[in-house]
Amino acid sequence: MYIIKNILFLLFLSFGISQGRMNGFGIGHYNQNQGTSNAMDGIMDLTPSFIKNVSFSNPSTWHNLNFTYLSLSYGGNKSSFTNSSIFNGYSSLSNAIWIVPIKSKSSFGLSLSPYSDQRISLIDTDYFPFYAFNDTLIIKKTFDRFGGIMSFKAGTSYLVTEKLSLGINMNILFGSSRQNETINFSGSGIIQSSRIRYNGIINNLYISLIGTERSRLYTSTTFSIKPLEGVYEEKHLFDDANGNGHHDLSVIEDFPHPDSVSSNSEKKIINLHNPRGIRLGMSQLIGESSAFSIEFSLQQDNAKNINNVQLPINNWITNTNCIKTGFTKYPNNLSLKLIDKLSYKSGLIYSTYKLNGYNSNITELGFSLGIGFTFKTVGNQLDINYYIGNREFPNIIEKELIHQIQFGISLADIWFVKRRQK
Repeated sequence: MYIIKNILFLLFLSFGISQGRMNGFGIGHYNQNQGTSNAMDGIMDLTPSFIKNVSFSNPSTWHNLNFTYLSLSYGGNKSSFTNSSIFNGYSSLSNAIWIVPIKSKSSFGLSLSPYSDQRISLIDTDYFPFYAFNDTLIIKKTFDRFGGIMSFKAGTSYLVTEKLSLGINMNILFGSSRQNETINFSGSGIIQSSRIRYNGIINNLYISLIGTERSRLYTSTTFSIKPLEGVYEEKHLFDDANGNGHHDLSVIEDFPHPDSVSSNSEKKIINLHNPRGIRLGMSQLIGESSAFSIEFSLQQDNAKNINNVQLPINNWITNTNCIKTGFTKYPNNLSLKLIDKLSYKSGLIYSTYKLNGYNSNITELGFSLGIGFTFKTVGNQLDINYYIGNREFPNIIEKELIHQIQFGISLADIWFVKRRQK
């Protein structure tokens, strides 16, 4: 009965979703679950794809950098559905990261990136005629939510032995989302607005191990120091007389007058997102400048109170399993040939997402292809990466097709050099 209820809910609503159907689950779509997180690393999370022995996504490799790097990545996404001409898209900053290696023994880095987004608009396709005061009113219901969560990371690495290095990332989450529930009576809208402000701290520990001269092993574990929590603020119901969607004053005043109502009510909701997970990766050199890599990841969300938030789609992802394979050709900064300045990265990904209350999973199969160009002796690099994926939902015939393109630039230099006194 629970599954049937959700299917009927989907059938009776038309979607205007900027990031696909998964964006309506829980607190939104986790950016790490779609395509690539930045243009420099491609599809891989642990194994090196940027340059030899270095991954921007894996702090335990940062001390292998020869220079300080400032890197920016910008991405665009598009989602479409089979048997439908409607597609939705958005673009935003994917990642900004600054890494400082310290004497090839340790490193320090800061980064800012989106963690989850929720941009969703649901419109009830059933219109209810209502006769009152010698007039026929048409009733239409809509639901809108927009906003998201940002991630600020502070990371470091340390070379313990010649073969073992450790890394850590402290992931500080913050942000907010807003939603409007509207009932329109032939043009006049009654709106209930609310807002959730998020905060939380998630940690990631990393280990890099040199197995042989040509093979390396990587692992990471995820746990929450402070599970994500939110402050839910429900604003007063009002008649949007001027139709701008806000409770304000205009030529025609909204009712009730904003000054005539008391302060909004707030409540704290804890444990909205509490991930636990592990990742394993292996990289094998092929020749002197190429490598094959494979990664496995398992993650479980131990959230307890997500059902206390009114969700666009009354469900959320509880488990994520993923396998990735990749091939990388690294650039050669010492060569004068143009072809040696180019780097290539490609990969395949297969992921399954378990929804609360469902026996079957959401499945995703994707392919990623990227190219980079290195310039100047310090190793500045331009990157572009393209991802295409196909996502299938349980008990829904339509499949979702995902396109993503990422552009990145990484600038290297020597920082914090003590100048010789004259």
